[in-house]
Amino acid sequence: MSAAMDDVTGAGTGGRLVRRVLAVLALFVAGGAAGGVLWERLWDAPTGVAFKGRWYLEPAGPDLSFESIALFVVIAFPLGLVLGVLAGLWRGRETVTLVAVLVASGVAAAVMYGVGSALGPPDPQALAAGRPDYTTLPGDLGLTAPDEGRVTWHATALVALPAGAMAGLVCCYLLPDWGFARRSRG
Repeated sequence: MSAAMDDVTGAGTGGRLVRRVLAVLALFVAGGAAGGVLWERLWDAPTGVAFKGRWYLEPAGPDLSFESIALFVVIAFPLGLVLGVLAGLWRGRETVTLVAVLVASGVAAAVMYGVGSALGPPDPQALAAGRPDYTTLPGDLGLTAPDEGRVTWHATALVALPAGAMAGLVCCYLLPDWGFARRSRG
């Protein structure tokens, strides 16, 4: 069998590398989706009121608008840590695993945000436009304060999952072997 055929069928080194990268990506995407569901389930939507076509948080305060961001970080960092350790247990080709974890953890953070915000309530600013004044509306699940002109996903909180994944991977690679490696038979 030729080397090109080995790569296509997955029998060669290239096929194993592609399978590893895809397995890491699938692990992180599934973890990110589960994290997004958990983020939405644990979050309590703050309420606000519509006034002159705009939505205002009521009562106003940074603690209410920060709750979803803090919850995202509290879920994302440990999730990334666990996923990084799981990826790090797969010995050999550590450089490929490192790059795969770095890319996959960024994708997982975006998936976590996307799933959580899709399951959460809709944008209250859009709902407030057609409502009478003082109508109570729930806030949306985002990573920034509900201020005018803010994009809900522009936040450094998205770095929490990749930071946790890199910490988990570093722990696997730098700490002593925990008995998961193959033993010598000779």
